[in-house]
Amino acid sequence: MRSRRSSNACSVSFGTLCVLCVAAVIPSRAAAQEPAPKPPAAASSGIAGIALVGPITPVERPGVPNARPLPGAIVTVQPENGGDEIARGTADEKGRFKVPLIPGVYRIVPLPPKPGSVLPRGAPQQVRVREGAFTRVTVRYDSGIR
Repeated sequence: MRSRRSSNACSVSFGTLCVLCVAAVIPSRAAAQEPAPKPPAAASSGIAGIALVGPITPVERPGVPNARPLPGAIVTVQPENGGDEIARGTADEKGRFKVPLIPGVYRIVPLPPKPGSVLPRGAPQQVRVREGAFTRVTVRYDSGIR
């Protein structure tokens, strides 16, 4: 019959062995994984532009702009005939946005800065992105002011 002492010694030895095995496997699995991907090269094509909201006053005056930049405007990009969102950009404090895209034809679907809001409302538009260039786009939002 075994004594308690030898049983405990075996348990400790087995536990130590398990810890050592796990410690030995983890670094070798990490080393076997593929290297981390390199950061993508700077995008050379896409869309860039400004989001504007208007009218900002109910009365238009000749020579006085009746639109302003719309910070926080969300510009989503879908395939040409609609469908799932491919990419999105958010306008900065000056209403400017930039969305890198591969060359092709896309549908831009503007969303309001506050998700779920009805206004301001933007109209979808189609754009063509050419290789090596950012297509200039003005996204106009209706403020609802009349």
